[in-house]
Amino acid sequence: MFYGAWAFFIPSCIQPPDTQQHFCLMSTVVPSSIRVLVTDDTALYRRMLSDVLSSIPGVEVAGTSFDGEDCLVQLEKLRPDFVTLDINMPRRDGLSTLAEIRKRGIKTQVVMVSSPTAESAEQTLLALRSGALDMILKPAGSSIQENRRSLEEQLLNQVETVRGLLRNTFRSSATRTRPPTPVQPRGKPQVPLPTVNRVGSFQSLCIGVSTGGPAALGNIIPLLPLGLPVPIFIVQHMPPVFTKSMANHLASTSKVPVVEATHGEIAKPGHVYIAPGGKQMKMARKGTTFEIIINDDPALGACKPSVDYMLNAAAEVTGGNTLAMILTGMGSDGLAGCRRLNALGAHILAQSGETCVVYGMPRQIVDNGLANEIIPLQGIASRLVELLKGGIR
Repeated sequence: MFYGAWAFFIPSCIQPPDTQQHFCLMSTVVPSSIRVLVTDDTALYRRMLSDVLSSIPGVEVAGTSFDGEDCLVQLEKLRPDFVTLDINMPRRDGLSTLAEIRKRGIKTQVVMVSSPTAESAEQTLLALRSGALDMILKPAGSSIQENRRSLEEQLLNQVETVRGLLRNTFRSSATRTRPPTPVQPRGKPQVPLPTVNRVGSFQSLCIGVSTGGPAALGNIIPLLPLGLPVPIFIVQHMPPVFTKSMANHLASTSKVPVVEATHGEIAKPGHVYIAPGGKQMKMARKGTTFEIIINDDPALGACKPSVDYMLNAAAEVTGGNTLAMILTGMGSDGLAGCRRLNALGAHILAQSGETCVVYGMPRQIVDNGLANEIIPLQGIASRLVELLKGGIR
């Protein structure tokens, strides 16, 4: 474990708080503050996390714990809304602590705290696939002020996600206690499914995902068969090292080839290309093929990699012959790109709200009338295959 000064690398797209995008507010039942348990075996990190969390309005640090065993004791006693859980700790590490939390049925959200090493990345991704909500990263740097500001951004993102999940939970509980009220649809009505057969018309599949992504992708990519006729491009909000580990894991469990994309390579049909963390990814035509461009272009909406960046490029290159899929995640990354694609006649899919970890990004697509289809997670892989190999029906 690293014992240097705090530093920061944004692990995912940091969106400004906009809870109206994600959840209906029920101020009469939502707790006034979010209670957090901080878990780390190093006093420096416990203090830093606690200080930053305490400075966020509406957040109460309910307590701290020094390892996984102590964390389990404190969780039973304090019952916080979420816990920050270090990956590497003595006696019981973060991964086994998460497993025990789930085994005991303790109702709390878990945010993993990880170092930027290949080993920590593997463990963190396993935690995300096993039910952890999200992650924050703790590399080392020299500027305390910059480190603190950046850490505040990371933790604010997590707090707003948990706050939204709590609001959604209370809304659902309140709804069950009274007769349902008719809800008027927001935005434009859903676009009717095309009736024409589009066999062979798609030229690319673009997938955008954030919070909950590793688990969602783990339920989609391994189910795809060999021989799909188009390249598959994925933007997952995640830092360097972690995107590489995710690509390696998906490659080991999938029939289709999966790699972290590299600059200048030619995209092959039936291959999956994941945008590297901290970089932007787009495609460009090169003769009859597509070349992958990886660069340091600025973030879009604080996202790098950005779903909008990828989709904007797809609009230029494959236009109406793009198949786009927006999966679970906080914020609105992908909305602008889907607007462009929709205007060109592309086919856009959104993951259904009940199967999302955070119904933010897909909800933006649905509420703005851009989704041709809304599909539960368990049906996405088969529908993608149907669309790519059998046309729309």
